[in-house]
Amino acid sequence: MLNVGMGSVYLAILLVVTLGLVLVGYLLGMKANYSREKLSTYECGFEPMASSRQAFCLRFFILAIIFLVFDVEIALLIPYVLTVGAGMGLYVRGLVFSFVVILMLGLLHEYNEGSLDWML
Repeated sequence: MLNVGMGSVYLAILLVVTLGLVLVGYLLGMKANYSREKLSTYECGFEPMASSRQAFCLRFFILAIIFLVFDVEIALLIPYVLTVGAGMGLYVRGLVFSFVVILMLGLLHEYNEGSLDWML
């Protein structure tokens, strides 16, 4: 009788699930009708063949920066939240609290400045 370790079983299950998901994605992702509009590039609402010296709305840029800041916040806070039960010290909790306070003050500043208001 062969002694197959649990690691090999998990690896086989992982391989089957991965290949199954790739196959399902391939079958569901096939598209048959391509038009000129669908094949053209799209970047921030600009025409792809227009002049590159067009005015650019800075609201898109500011919104993207705000998104990136809060995306990084979530990427840094999720490991903390997952390890809170592991007995973090007061120093680490204070650092995380000050990090969140600084980000919330930044968000409040953006709100008061009007960067988040799109109805202007």
